[in-house]
Amino acid sequence: MDNHVFTTNDALLRLPFDQYGRYRLIREILDAARPLLGPRLRVLDVGGLAVTRRGETILPAQLFLPADDVTVLDMPACDLPGYVRGDGRGIAFADRTFDMVISCDTLEHVPAPDRAAFWGELLRVTRHGVILAAPFNEPPTVAAEALLQGYIQAELRVTQPQLAEHSQYGLPDRALTSGLLDSLGRRYRTYPVGYVHAWLAMMLAKHTRLFADLDLHDQLDRYYNQFLVAAERREPSYRHVWVVESDGRSDWLDAVSTAVAPTISPADTDTAGWRDLATWAIQLHGMRLAGDQAAQIHGPLASLSQRDDQIARLQTALAQRDAQIADLERRANWLDGQARAARLALEAVEHGMVMRLMRRLPLRRRR
Repeated sequence: MDNHVFTTNDALLRLPFDQYGRYRLIREILDAARPLLGPRLRVLDVGGLAVTRRGETILPAQLFLPADDVTVLDMPACDLPGYVRGDGRGIAFADRTFDMVISCDTLEHVPAPDRAAFWGELLRVTRHGVILAAPFNEPPTVAAEALLQGYIQAELRVTQPQLAEHSQYGLPDRALTSGLLDSLGRRYRTYPVGYVHAWLAMMLAKHTRLFADLDLHDQLDRYYNQFLVAAERREPSYRHVWVVESDGRSDWLDAVSTAVAPTISPADTDTAGWRDLATWAIQLHGMRLAGDQAAQIHGPLASLSQRDDQIARLQTALAQRDAQIADLERRANWLDGQARAARLALEAVEHGMVMRLMRRLPLRRRR
């Protein structure tokens, strides 16, 4: 597979990190299948219209698949070449029109009762298979979305519409999806993409007031896409990519597995970068837009390499403080005991003196 497009194309690297990650995996899947399916594929991307932070309308599938004939179907109005307006639940193309059909982060925006029909349409218009990416209803994903939505509401006083629709419709269920595909007799593979803890850290960082600066958004995405994206394919993941065959052939699906499976990292391993990324996001939340923004960004980044030493020093200081407190408590207890003993001794002395004085006094005789 040619990775040149991923490492040198700055326009791709500046795409939002989660959009870049899922389309990059789809590109790798198609490249693995391409020797068996043909060098130039006719691809339909359902729900693939995107709008950049600067308001530019783009079709990411065309950017990632320049060698293929890509059509994008979505519901908003758009006059870009290769775009068709339509609904994925009723696609206006004949059966088996496209070699492959892809769909990214669209299934969760389809009402739950219509999701089986959506899958049915994707499978109907493809010759070979479907590649679908979406977040699913799993505890880490649900918790991450709830935390992000709450943070956006508190920090920016707005409701994030995509997350609100996830809550309204409910995220798709992986078991139900597997059951549907099994009932249709389709073979499939699933792959994680978007390590959920990194996804949350990046999303929190992107929704701080600091990132009102669009150039900083671009720099953050570019950094992630260039240096961290290759390690984000592991559980727990924010989304999963389903690769589903529809032509009864196993060769291209097996070729995909051979190419993609080695890129999946073990679940929840301590991969370098993720803890630093989360620490950086936490530091960003405490920053303010005063003075030079570049200097403000540089400070937290430069300090990340010293983080472990700082934590160790803090832990040592805390241990010393706890030891001092314990010593003071022991001293206080000892002094309290000495004070009690002194009081008892004084009382004993006083009682003894009184008794001796009484014995020395002459007794009056009764008359």
